[in-house]
Amino acid sequence: MLRFSFFLFVCFSALHSWAQFSIFGKLTDQNFNTLPAITIKISGSGSQLNYTQTDSLGNYHFKGLKGGQYLITYSALNFKTTTRSLYLTSDTIINIQLFANEQMLADVDIKAKQPLITHKIDRTIFNAENSLAAIGTDALELLAKVPGVRVLNDKVSLVGKGSVSVMIDDKLVQLAGDDLSNYLKSISAGNIAKIEIITNPPAKYDAQGNNGLINIVLKKTLGNGFKGSVNAGLNQATYAAAVIGGNLNYRKDKLTLYTNLNFRKGSLVPLEQSNIYYPAQQWEVVNKDRNFRTVPSGQLGFDYQFSKGGTVGASYAGGLTNFHSEEQINTSVFGAAHLIDSALNSNANAKIRSHYHSASIYLQQLLDTAGKTFTLNADWFRYNDDKNRFFDNTSYSSNGQLIPGSFAEYLSASKQQIALYTLKADFDLPYPFLKISLGGKTSFIQNESDVNFFKRNAGTYIQDEKQSNLFRYRENTQALYLNASKNIKRWDFQFGLRGEYTQLDGVSVNEHNQIRYFQMFPTAFISYRASEQSVWSVNYGRRINRPAYRKLNPFRWYSNQYVYTEGNPFLKPSYNNNISLMHIYKQLFTTTFSFSKTTDGYNDVNFVEALSNTQSSKPVNFITGYHYQLSNSVVLNPLKIWENTSQLDVFYNVANSALPQTLKRLTGLGAYFASTNQFVFNQSKTVLGDISFWYAWPTVDGVNKSSSQYNLDIGFKTLWLNKKLQIALAATDILKTDRYRFSSLINGINQVYHNYYDSRQLRFSVSYNFGNEKIKRQEIKQGNEEERKRNN
Repeated sequence: MLRFSFFLFVCFSALHSWAQFSIFGKLTDQNFNTLPAITIKISGSGSQLNYTQTDSLGNYHFKGLKGGQYLITYSALNFKTTTRSLYLTSDTIINIQLFANEQMLADVDIKAKQPLITHKIDRTIFNAENSLAAIGTDALELLAKVPGVRVLNDKVSLVGKGSVSVMIDDKLVQLAGDDLSNYLKSISAGNIAKIEIITNPPAKYDAQGNNGLINIVLKKTLGNGFKGSVNAGLNQATYAAAVIGGNLNYRKDKLTLYTNLNFRKGSLVPLEQSNIYYPAQQWEVVNKDRNFRTVPSGQLGFDYQFSKGGTVGASYAGGLTNFHSEEQINTSVFGAAHLIDSALNSNANAKIRSHYHSASIYLQQLLDTAGKTFTLNADWFRYNDDKNRFFDNTSYSSNGQLIPGSFAEYLSASKQQIALYTLKADFDLPYPFLKISLGGKTSFIQNESDVNFFKRNAGTYIQDEKQSNLFRYRENTQALYLNASKNIKRWDFQFGLRGEYTQLDGVSVNEHNQIRYFQMFPTAFISYRASEQSVWSVNYGRRINRPAYRKLNPFRWYSNQYVYTEGNPFLKPSYNNNISLMHIYKQLFTTTFSFSKTTDGYNDVNFVEALSNTQSSKPVNFITGYHYQLSNSVVLNPLKIWENTSQLDVFYNVANSALPQTLKRLTGLGAYFASTNQFVFNQSKTVLGDISFWYAWPTVDGVNKSSSQYNLDIGFKTLWLNKKLQIALAATDILKTDRYRFSSLINGINQVYHNYYDSRQLRFSVSYNFGNEKIKRQEIKQGNEEERKRNN
């Protein structure tokens, strides 16, 4: 028995000595602010000595440690050194608070050099601190230089996926459209630590949208006082547009106040041309439009740390858009031998006044010293718009003579009100054996549209009841999710499941539509580190794409009495299944193969009738689509003064249509190439330049065949007054080649479109940063961005 006990003791000791464990945790200061770039040393028996540093979120990790006695030392400038002793027998979490020295040393800037592009199991990370593109720019400009991200006309999207939601420090920004772009322009790129691209969001995030997320992680700094910036710019396209704005932050111990205000005013001149080939006629339409926008917007909020590990915050944001347009729509009708048969001219004037108000409160509470946290978000959003479009029609014969009685005047009007209410709760529970996050969300959406159509008779507008409608729409959704992650030696695993139950109720003229559905949205991520230079990963996710509210609004926007655009109050959401396989080599070369399947896909279809010559554009569900994509990206520094990031995407699209008016199957091969180049012309890095180019090959998008388009941008920038003053000059779409050209075949009638949206611009901008550079405020957490994003 004694020998057997001794044998068991020897086996246990051997197994224990062979086992490998991890130590990880988070570092904060006395106010629970995270501490990046803190040096941590661990020493053990046998003269074992290892070092690491905390990342931008204050996290650290030691891996591959054998069992035994260890001493861990946490040290940083201006903080008291802290040590912890432990006997390691399993994976262990150690969260540490560092306290400031009474005698503070002078500031010293210590940077740990990281690769420009790094990868985690569920996201790709662009380390902005190591990019020349971050010098003297704002957040929107910097996003345009991130591989896989496109910024066109101030709208942010991912290549092959469309527009995305934006987060700041893992908290969704409750803005969209022009308001989002204005807000991003108010954030200095110098305050950004990294940008995370999440193409397949984990179960923690809303299942809405197939387009992914972008998370901007700000640098974590300390200090009381004021900090702010002001900026102004002048953009010259066909006409000039101006923008001015600024932000101000104030911090005093546990209280942080912040505000920003932006104002944009100007006009653009888009040009839309189309050819409709009827059996006996050809219609050529030229729409010359000048639209004017005046957009003031602002935000006000605060954060307060009411206890150790407890923070509460609230914010308000509001914006107003005054829009009006002046249009000339000329339609030429050709008969046999392309001889002019008649002409139809329309003059239109549209006026749109819209405004939004949003309010948000949040509570975050640390539950224990192991890092378990609880977060609660409550959000309210209201949007109103009032649209009026006056237009007239005049017909002319083939010899240019006015056709008697052809002159007519119309008014198309719509009022829309949208209200959103959301409540969201999240638990983050890190255990030594498993990291778990779980939570739930409920949202209530109300949308009401009052649509009217009038014809002018004897100086008075008479309502056409057949084309007037009151549309009421309600959408309520309840969601629960569970996410778990685990690291085992060279393997990383993350699995999640999200369930959403949605109730829809739509009421239109003589139509009532009620839908109830429950859907599950699983996600899975697996990563394998084959070596220090090679990493393989695979991920899967299911998503839902609910339509934008404007696509549900039956309002008709008439170009003339034959041509109009309308929404579809009974449009259903589409679903996507996405899977991708990725290989990363030396954090420089990334290759990804991805596949996605879309069911119940919807698109705008221009229905044309040969007998009546009517053209009506309307979104409908009719597509089952397949998308195959091979992506390659590379990050290079050919010279010290030159940084290059390039990517090449090759994809193949298949669209099967259930709509009898369209082709049953449409397939197409496409490709996209982009290259961004940053240059530094002096040692002090105060004279900078950049050149960006992208080219999109012809491809298939739903029922449309699109032609090639490409774009060339050039920029120049100088920094003054210790880099606080930034002066920039940039030219976009220099060659005037960013034109959207596509064709489609509906009811056997070919349609060809050629549109240009005034994208060639010369931009001059000035910005100035002032105040205490060490202040960093927390961004308010919001939980209703996905619902609000559908407002656009």
